Amino acid sequence: MYSLVILLISCEKTEIKEPTTNSLEQLSEISDTEAKIILDNGNIIRFHKIDDGELQGAFIMEESDCSECSVLNTISELTGKEFSEQEAFWALSQPGTRIPSFLKMKNTSIHSKNIEEQGWARNAGMNFPIEIATPPSRRIVACKNSNFTSSIAGGFLGNPEFVELDKTPNNYQGFVNDCASLSPSACNKGPRYRLHAVMNNSKKWKGKICSKAVQNSSNDHYISNAPTGSICQSPPCSAYSGPEVYFEYYANRKWKSMKNPSGIIPEGFEIPANSTKVYTYSWKTNVKTSFRLRVKNAMGKDQFDFMMDKKDAVVDSGNGGDTPDPKNFPELPPYIDLSYGTLGSQNYRIVIDFTTIIDDKPKITIPVQFLPALPYYEDEVIFPNNFCGMRIRKADRFIWLDQGGQVVNTFPYNYVPENGPDDSILGLFGNEFYFGGIEFTGPIGSCDEANENWSFPYPFTQTNPVMNAPLKLVIELLQDSEIEFLNYNIHPQEPLDADELFEDVDFNELIEFFNETFYDGFEQWIDAVCEENPTDCPLQD
Repeated sequence: MYSLVILLISCEKTEIKEPTTNSLEQLSEISDTEAKIILDNGNIIRFHKIDDGELQGAFIMEESDCSECSVLNTISELTGKEFSEQEAFWALSQPGTRIPSFLKMKNTSIHSKNIEEQGWARNAGMNFPIEIATPPSRRIVACKNSNFTSSIAGGFLGNPEFVELDKTPNNYQGFVNDCASLSPSACNKGPRYRLHAVMNNSKKWKGKICSKAVQNSSNDHYISNAPTGSICQSPPCSAYSGPEVYFEYYANRKWKSMKNPSGIIPEGFEIPANSTKVYTYSWKTNVKTSFRLRVKNAMGKDQFDFMMDKKDAVVDSGNGGDTPDPKNFPELPPYIDLSYGTLGSQNYRIVIDFTTIIDDKPKITIPVQFLPALPYYEDEVIFPNNFCGMRIRKADRFIWLDQGGQVVNTFPYNYVPENGPDDSILGLFGNEFYFGGIEFTGPIGSCDEANENWSFPYPFTQTNPVMNAPLKLVIELLQDSEIEFLNYNIHPQEPLDADELFEDVDFNELIEFFNETFYDGFEQWIDAVCEENPTDCPLQD
């Protein structure tokens, strides 16, 4: 007792130093577009700003190791109403933490004048009574069901419509075998599975997922680092590849991950071996879009619980996951290279490169963002196979280059100089070729096997020559440039409608796939089909 008193006195005399703003930001990882708060119980709260063209909004997610310790749910119960991401940041950030502009509140109180100090809820989750653990009546799969569903009816999630508990890829047909799209090493110890849960045409989406990576000899996530058939000479010879969870939104015809929205390749959260992670999340946007919860690299015995505020047509489709096999969808030709980029970069260019021949075709580079409405599958564009050329409207300029990269300005080739009084297609050739477009055709797409020559009519050339020289045509684009696909065998001089971009068998396969799954990657293309030809709209009643 004496020692305890001395300890208490010494603790009272200890000077408590408030953390500085810099140290708070290091602990919290604050920036102008995202913020991460780490609580004392280990929970991580992430905030992300969505600033993607006309799509504006915010994302908030809590990551924890248990399903019953959600601080977001605790705040919701304390306040008795739905709270904003700004209010959540104010309630959970350390006093004195700098507040990012997208998380600043006009009023720093939360529903009550008595609750106004920054960080008031940081310990709220730890102050709730601790329940006495009792042995479960059955084996727990993923999270304990009563704990996982504790946020129903008044909590952070409100009243979810979609709840699926105790699911594994072996017992839940919403999971689809994904080994056809993965490397052989990823599946050499058993199949890998993926799952998509998509919420279409919505401004808000809430949900929760509990994920457990079961690691043992019969559910082994480790893959070899050595080439197939060889002996590993550079340890480590294997690497863990656990199930990954992705939280994504759809903007500018592309799925973007909350974790790295500006990245070309989306990033997710990998579940460590024999560990359980619980993610509670909420999206809010100003215009309707699509949201997606995605799981990849799961193995047959990995465990999951799902909870969402609305039913999902993909996960809860009722068709057992037996969607039409997309193996007959058109594949991207090897000579077509789809690029992503920003204005002013080389990725804002169409390049027809006769100095690089692939399958007897010039390498053709096309910026994805200028393509017309096309279906997407697994984040990849389904490229048309029924075209023979392209027309580019509102392009900026074009040049021909030789193998050494020098501009070709001899007869019969035209070019638009970079500097001068007429340094654009509009200035040099006028409205007809700026708004009307510049075009070329050749033995590509549906004309691949046809005896058709390459054609580059005026203003590309003065004589519309057949290409017999190793040259490269570079077409520079503007932000509002447009690409149209041509097929003179279908109708001369007119671009292809959306439903004409694919040969019949592939078109019907795409329509069948959409009608059975409502797969959101097809939504924009289906809308274009219906707008152009309402009487032929393929949507089911």
